[in-house]
Amino acid sequence: MVFVALPEHAEDTVEDWYVTQLNEMTRKGGENFMKDLPETPVDIKRATEGTMNQKSGLYLKLQKPRRPVLRHEMFRWYVPIIQKNLVQSSKRSGHGWDQPLGGYSICFENSSDNEVRILMDVVLVSDKGEDADLRNKKKKKLLSKEHLTPLEKNFQESITAAHQILHEMHYLENRERRMKHTADSINGRIRYFSYISVAVLLGVTWMQVTYLRSYFKKKKLL
Repeated sequence: MVFVALPEHAEDTVEDWYVTQLNEMTRKGGENFMKDLPETPVDIKRATEGTMNQKSGLYLKLQKPRRPVLRHEMFRWYVPIIQKNLVQSSKRSGHGWDQPLGGYSICFENSSDNEVRILMDVVLVSDKGEDADLRNKKKKKLLSKEHLTPLEKNFQESITAAHQILHEMHYLENRERRMKHTADSINGRIRYFSYISVAVLLGVTWMQVTYLRSYFKKKKLL
């Protein structure tokens, strides 16, 4: 699991860059899978200057239901929190391997008055407690033989194509969610601007009517 907290006023270009990086960090088989962020571009550094790595007042709490908290940590702006192998972490904490019926609990606690954008991505693995690298090695060992038959080659290509399709669908889902958030934000701003425009128009109309009425009274036309 990867989480990143962004301020409400974060620019869309900054959010797009972080969404792309989270997608790479959670893409199985990728070079940056569950690793730290790469070097931040100059324009992103400039846009986040002054808030980067500052305390956000937002806390992440991971917990197994009715058990002690597994992780409780404060977010820092634009700094990802990476949780690897949640099942193994639960085992090391003495909570056992058994999976809770309701799943694990992920809570966000905001101790400040500021709104926060949260980017998150979760990698689900069916093998309980097994390391990702070990699973990849097992898959390669099962599929990679000295003399692959055409059927086995097609099967391996189908698996690769399926992973690519899932990756693209996941990316499109994140992109659609991000675009919806942006559209809702723009629509809200346009609505407020319309209200202000109507109020200003009514105010100017009232001032003009008042001025013309006083002018005609002075000229004794009314």
